Amino acid sequence: MKKLLLLVVLVLFSISSYSQSAGDITLAPQIGLNISDLDIDNLVGDQDFESITNFRGGVIGEYYFNDTWSLRAGLVYDALGAENNNGTLSLNYLHVPLNANWHFGSNKNWYLNFGPALGFLMDATAELNEGPEQDIKDDVKGLDFGFSAGIGYKYEVSEGITLFADVQGFRGFIDLNDDEGDLKLFNIRTAFNLGAIFKL
Repeated sequence: MKKLLLLVVLVLFSISSYSQSAGDITLAPQIGLNISDLDIDNLVGDQDFESITNFRGGVIGEYYFNDTWSLRAGLVYDALGAENNNGTLSLNYLHVPLNANWHFGSNKNWYLNFGPALGFLMDATAELNEGPEQDIKDDVKGLDFGFSAGIGYKYEVSEGITLFADVQGFRGFIDLNDDEGDLKLFNIRTAFNLGAIFKL
């Protein structure tokens, strides 16, 4: 029975096709799970961080040049941060990716996107093991800039609706530390997303 179910699923995926033509525009709401961390230069003492898991959600718009290449941009709420022995650092951003998207595979169901992304800091808090949560937004740079890339798969449900799952990564290039100290912090994030693509 399990083999039969697996065969049916494989057949459905193999006959599914997803193609767009020049000028097509799609909109894709999504929700996901972030695994974020901080890359640290000039580490001092026990300030090494470990990753934390958070929510993300947003919408991505896409303009197709042809069935192979498109340009995608959107607004995504990203809950980032990290933790160490002293507590948890939470950084919430509104990210704006601007990525080229390459659609590949025999039916163009796979896609690989890459390009820059801007992050606008919404709030930043430090929750120490001892003591109350502290607002540290003034200590963190308000703008983050980095490189984002991802890979995903889309499955057409009907002519205008397609489901997708993807993995997206981000590496920040801007030191988040807003003081003049030696410690430099950079955002790192891997996200797992699910969503639906609607053809406009």
